[in-house]
Amino acid sequence: MSERSSRFSNTSEPAQTPALPWRGVMLDVARHFVPISEVTRMVDAMALLRLNVLHLHLSDDQGWRFESKTWPRLTDVGAWRDETVVGRPGNYPDGSLHPENHLNAYDGARHGGFYTQAELRGLVAYARDRGVMVVPEIDMPGHMRAARAAYPELGYAPTPLGVGRSWGVYPEVLRVDEDGLAFCTDILGEVLDVFDAPYVHIGGDECPKVEWESSSVARAQQEDLGLGSVADLQRWFTGQIGTFLTSRGRRLVGWDEIIDEGVPDGDPVVMAWRDWTDAAGRATRAGVDVVQAPSLLYLDHSFGMGEGEPLAIGPGADLASVYAYDPYAGLGDSAHLLGLQAQLWSEYIPTAEHLWYMAFPRLVAVADIGWYGADRPPYEEFLAGLPARLQALADLGIGHRPL
Repeated sequence: MSERSSRFSNTSEPAQTPALPWRGVMLDVARHFVPISEVTRMVDAMALLRLNVLHLHLSDDQGWRFESKTWPRLTDVGAWRDETVVGRPGNYPDGSLHPENHLNAYDGARHGGFYTQAELRGLVAYARDRGVMVVPEIDMPGHMRAARAAYPELGYAPTPLGVGRSWGVYPEVLRVDEDGLAFCTDILGEVLDVFDAPYVHIGGDECPKVEWESSSVARAQQEDLGLGSVADLQRWFTGQIGTFLTSRGRRLVGWDEIIDEGVPDGDPVVMAWRDWTDAAGRATRAGVDVVQAPSLLYLDHSFGMGEGEPLAIGPGADLASVYAYDPYAGLGDSAHLLGLQAQLWSEYIPTAEHLWYMAFPRLVAVADIGWYGADRPPYEEFLAGLPARLQALADLGIGHRPL
């Protein structure tokens, strides 16, 4: 074992072969932009922790962070929002879908940024040298408000829109006809030229169908394809993208919604995030490979019930609960378990310092689950070795929530 690895390992003799091949962390740079220097710092932390997949969430309603040469307004316009909601968004009493409403207060400050393709190529090479694979995510066909703000014609009704200023699920999504597919293959073609991972994440989560249902173009497409409902357009669309990626030697990854209407073409990988035992069970029984990404591993949620903690989307798991997580629970076929992944969505994480506070020490526990699996040391032993491991992170300039 290298000096660096032995310094950072658990107190027990480490397993020489990791229990799970996919040991990841998702970093959302779309809601709040993260400077490339801090993304690189995360890679350094992952190398110490023996995490090996950095899932980079590059686009969402509130910002587009990937430089496109063919669709330049994605960053000229889509990378910037005029202001950001203060605190939690207000909800209409009737539960209306749109996250922007008169109950919200905004800070009035412009926010944004994006990564050049050169910066991202540098990140990929830096990570590769440290045993970390960077998996890009371009969310489609939902979470497209920033892209629609840049190019209104990406919707069936080309209404002028602004980049999302609030959190939540926007109803404005991508058209999934020939024009929408051409946009996606253009962007993914550029993504494939920058990232060398065999996987590409396309999101696929939280895609409202209200625009499709009201569009005569979408309804005609549904009928032409012989689909039972407009909701089935998403499975068809995902299959088209999966086939495109397969033709380029890559494999599609999506959140578990991509199998709600059946498994799409293209040998996808599912990230199980909702009811992960149900979603992972459905996927593995259907022969689909799974990465476990449950709410328990959503590190943007507060530590425990959140008393005295910074504002977060809601209560979350404490360190003991994370360490006790069993990624094999609920699987129909454990042979299809690729691994597990922690999520750091950034709606309520505006700075790098806040990011480290939310991630650590819980991310250390996630790393040990992925490396040791069911053979990880007792929790008390994990705790005993934790201060030294957090000091190793501090040497990288990375803080943590106090123990």
